Amino acid sequence: MPEPARFAFLVHPLTPFQRRVMGVRRADFRAAVGLPSPNLKAGELCRFGLGGSLEGCVVAVPLQPDQLLDDQGAAVDAMEQAIALAGEVRAVGLGSLLAVVGQRGEHLAGRVDVPVTTGAAATAWAAAGNAGEVARALGIGTVAVLGFGGAVGEAVARLLVAQGLEVLAVGRGAAPKRRAEELGVDLLPVEDALRRTRVVVGAATTGGAVDPSLLQPETVLVDVALPSTLAPGPLPKGVRVLAGEAMALPPRWERGFWGWLYHFISGYGPGQIYACLAEPMVMAAKARNRPYAQGRAVDPDDLAAFCRDAEELGLKPRLAIGWSRVTL
Repeated sequence: MPEPARFAFLVHPLTPFQRRVMGVRRADFRAAVGLPSPNLKAGELCRFGLGGSLEGCVVAVPLQPDQLLDDQGAAVDAMEQAIALAGEVRAVGLGSLLAVVGQRGEHLAGRVDVPVTTGAAATAWAAAGNAGEVARALGIGTVAVLGFGGAVGEAVARLLVAQGLEVLAVGRGAAPKRRAEELGVDLLPVEDALRRTRVVVGAATTGGAVDPSLLQPETVLVDVALPSTLAPGPLPKGVRVLAGEAMALPPRWERGFWGWLYHFISGYGPGQIYACLAEPMVMAAKARNRPYAQGRAVDPDDLAAFCRDAEELGLKPRLAIGWSRVTL
């Protein structure tokens, strides 16, 4: 039997609790009980398999969000060490803020001899698929895309246009204006865009920037921003916020005890994964040497390639609030 194609997915703790779980996994007592531990090192969290043909290794980097953003050079060093721990792999994917620091994977890619992909193509594919399903279910032909100036936002808009939907792009600056003209979409202030539709994709990189009171009642927000698109505050009546990156659990998904635990502490839940994990998996399955996404933009040809390759593997977006599937 041939050896499975291997990929690595790098993550980091988003909360003190997740860092404590990492301490337990790495047998670091101080980190496990929530104390400072300078000796906590990058290490394997779990492994996933796909019917014997694919094997994924999730490797945790012991840096929290503020540390990653304050010293991006150290973050890239830690990611390089994590890749070395993963062994021989065909592709490396970056999770959460690891996909942002170091020029969105470009600095890391220049230091390792394996393709590095940020998850932006898979995230856009899942968000656009979920938003398109919502729009069709509600009989609405217009979708607002917040964060159009970023790689994910522009890719989402491109995919929604391909579905035949009208896109209201929200972004600032000369570059978003030029790209909106190229795509044939309207670039609007956020207030105007949210006034015109009840289907919204949140893809801004900053998060927490939109006052919930701007949403119309019964709006569905397909959110991929980290942190969440919405600022704290009460939601208008009937507003639902969906996990934009949610994907149905791939067929023949294999996970041991630590894989089950990772599903829960990462927020996936038992029946789904997030798209950023799928991107290096698809790369490994297709033996692809070029990343689907890296840097500040997603190439349209690479985006189209991911959509095609993901569908060939049977991957599907999933409408979900938290862990629970949503039916509209």
